[in-house]
Amino acid sequence: MSTKTKAMSLICVGLSVCSILIVTRVTGRVAAASEAEPRSVVFGTGAFEPARVLPGATIVTDKFASPQAAQSEKTIEQTRKNIQVLKGLPDSQLFLVMNFVATSLGVQCNFCHVQQGKDPKTGFTKWVWESDDKPEKQTGRRMMQMVLSIKANDKVDFRENPVTCYTCHRGQTKPVGLPPMPLARSGHEPGPNDATPTVRPASSSVDQIFAKYVEAVGGSAVTGTKTLVLKGKREASQDRNWPNEITLALPDKFLLIATTPQGTVRQIVNGDQGSVMNGANVRNLTPAEAIAAKRSFDELFNVVKVKMSPGMRSGGVQRVGEREAYVVEQMTDSKTERYYFDTQTGLLLRKITINQTVLVPFPEQIDFEDYRDVDGVKVPFTIRYSAIDTFDSWTRTFTEIKRNAVVADTLFAIPAAAPK
Repeated sequence: MSTKTKAMSLICVGLSVCSILIVTRVTGRVAAASEAEPRSVVFGTGAFEPARVLPGATIVTDKFASPQAAQSEKTIEQTRKNIQVLKGLPDSQLFLVMNFVATSLGVQCNFCHVQQGKDPKTGFTKWVWESDDKPEKQTGRRMMQMVLSIKANDKVDFRENPVTCYTCHRGQTKPVGLPPMPLARSGHEPGPNDATPTVRPASSSVDQIFAKYVEAVGGSAVTGTKTLVLKGKREASQDRNWPNEITLALPDKFLLIATTPQGTVRQIVNGDQGSVMNGANVRNLTPAEAIAAKRSFDELFNVVKVKMSPGMRSGGVQRVGEREAYVVEQMTDSKTERYYFDTQTGLLLRKITINQTVLVPFPEQIDFEDYRDVDGVKVPFTIRYSAIDTFDSWTRTFTEIKRNAVVADTLFAIPAAAPK
């Protein structure tokens, strides 16, 4: 047995016990859909989104903050009770860790955390996050320590597949470590449905891929884009479906209007200023938040969603659905970004971001579909954002997109927030 095989065997045996990575005062996956209320408006990954706010939750403005921002914010042992593992984890990453674990094991918060009925004043579940009464929580701590030990002493090159809870669990609390018997066929016996190997196109250079991409979305017409107005609907889990209108005035102005059952939500970015208005409530953004928001809006809704930058490299050819795609990737200490460009059309099909934390990586995926010509440029009429928690995922489908429509500057006026 090779060294790598032995290592993976030990990992799977250990993780199969119960790799619930427990820290205290965590919501992770909401125990019941009814606890998605009340709603507030929080700047999340990809764009402003009306989001759930649970009692005691910390509102963050950027799910995956830069290393500098993560270093400046408080860590979970400073903000939570009874933290024994994962000390040093930025508080803003806590919910993401729990969502990843919940998804990996197919469980909810109450699998490890203690509940004490409903709070009669708020109607929310009363959680005793710091309680150690459940043995699953103690097991989770041990598994968390094991994963951290593997990361610290990794002598095996796992490349793009770091060890996480999902390595063995795959959505169940007790992973399967052996193949079911009897076997339908062994590994050396061909099967009737085995796919015929296909010859994939040779990879292109990063320069060639981006040149083809810019030409595909419109070439010289792209630089003449001054405004974009997109009208359609946003769909998400738990029937959170509502019409929205998005207006971009390049280079640095953005307006999103969403009509929700709770009222109209307006989100504005104007240079290094911004605001979120939910009814009569107004919260102004910091300059850093406004810049981060503008960057997210560009990669979602602008005609050119990504530009070539130093450090990018070719990642070969992979499939995206039924299409072959050139892969361009960029890696830093905090994240890995991969862009998938259609080998035939040159258009951007997908972006995957792997965000690093002290324990596990978090994937995000954006898919661009249904490209159509809008006054000389190609624009996707369907955009899908997939997060580790389905609550944070959404699909936007546009029924109308206008290019270079006349847009008044007054649309992007920043309202004053009420004094605290």
